[in-house]
Amino acid sequence: MERLDKVLKYVKNSISDEKLQQIFHESDYDLFHTEVEKLVESGFLSPVKASKTNGRLPPLFNKYRIIRPQEDNTAYIESVRRLNPILNISGYLLRPELYKKHLEIVEGLSRYLWLTQDLLNMPMSRKERSFSVWGREKLLDEHMALVKEVLKFNHLDDRFLNYYDTPEPFFEYHHDRGGPITVLVIENKDTWFTFRKLMQETGKNCFDGTIVNVLLYGEGNKITKRGALEDYSVNMLGGQATRFLYFGDLDWEGIRLFFRTRDANPSLELKPFSSLYQLMLEFAETVELPKSLDRRGVIGPLPEFLELLGLPEEGSLRNLLTEGKYIPQEIINYQVAVKILK
Repeated sequence: MERLDKVLKYVKNSISDEKLQQIFHESDYDLFHTEVEKLVESGFLSPVKASKTNGRLPPLFNKYRIIRPQEDNTAYIESVRRLNPILNISGYLLRPELYKKHLEIVEGLSRYLWLTQDLLNMPMSRKERSFSVWGREKLLDEHMALVKEVLKFNHLDDRFLNYYDTPEPFFEYHHDRGGPITVLVIENKDTWFTFRKLMQETGKNCFDGTIVNVLLYGEGNKITKRGALEDYSVNMLGGQATRFLYFGDLDWEGIRLFFRTRDANPSLELKPFSSLYQLMLEFAETVELPKSLDRRGVIGPLPEFLELLGLPEEGSLRNLLTEGKYIPQEIINYQVAVKILK
């Protein structure tokens, strides 16, 4: 069986007797001859008679055609019939092998159309839409060519998913600097851009009851440089009375980023934006969460973080982190943010 697998995985459609012997790792010619004949009898190899025999006894042909079994795609037919009617059901019935190729993309899209099609009426950032449809915020970035192929096959315009790209940001956005200032440090670029876009479009700056004057994009580990926020407060905000809130992914790395940023700026008041984190946990109960790509096994000071959020230690966050899952902050997408912005 192992030898057959190697033959079927061979990149070309025909193979020489010498290459077969290399694949089989069989130095005994008689045993090798027996194995080849078995594959011929089983229908996996067919001799190319025009190549003639190899002149050895017992003889083999110099070249064989590899006969790969036809894949049975009938199991996919019922799944195709259950797709949302907006999609090209008839096309996939004619080409079930293409449905198999498109499976993850088209099934996620169909589920979205059945359950939450109205969410397409308002825009989201690319990562927000990606998480909203497929539960993976980076799927569109990683498989854009395949997604475009799926959209084209289903006669859908590239703009169908109604997302906007986030250009390289200006790093900070000042909405209002009168009086005491609240700076919201945001871990991910898409969320920073979405909040900035809404504040500019609406003129509002109160998120879930908290007035935010400045949005600051954390840029990953850049925000954790020693004294970075302290210098920013003095040099960019003129030393005005300022408090800093932090908002990022709910995973071990996001928790560690918060504490590293706080520890690097001991003179500042930096706290997690509790109500937004709690909102993330509420929405997480309604979706299937992705597995964390961080396999380092490094945890963070979760009890203290939960205390800062006003959450019990034994709760849903501890459970999902223990299961190796995480909540990307893109779960707070454009549609969610517009409802909590007053």
